Amino acid sequence: MFGKKFLFTRKSSPTLSFIAEGTKLTGNIEFTSDVLIGGAIQGQILSQANIIVEQTGHLHCEVKCRELIIDGYFKGRLICERLVIQAHGIVDGDVACTSMQINEGGQFIGLRIKEDRQTIHAHSLPSTTAINTLISQGQEN
Repeated sequence: MFGKKFLFTRKSSPTLSFIAEGTKLTGNIEFTSDVLIGGAIQGQILSQANIIVEQTGHLHCEVKCRELIIDGYFKGRLICERLVIQAHGIVDGDVACTSMQINEGGQFIGLRIKEDRQTIHAHSLPSTTAINTLISQGQEN
């Protein structure tokens, strides 16, 4: 029993990044897996996966992701396949998406452009200069 070697293989499980309440990030951030945001982010987020924003989460930025589920606050420009605004969620800005769902209590203020999936993937986010301008404007408000 003690002489046998056991080999355990780790199954690849989906990873989840977490930005906790009270955390403030500024800049360009990239994620390859899902992220749960409870803190505040200003700048640019580029994700190949899903972004979930809790009630305490505040995004003031440009975002490109597969799916954004928001129960907190978002202001800026969003490019995604699917947007879900939860009961406490507020989205204020320009949105290009294939589908959008607003649950009772959720708020959408802005402009939505319905795009097909291929067009969504072709969209790109603006340069860092444009992001810095967006951040400066946000700090003035």
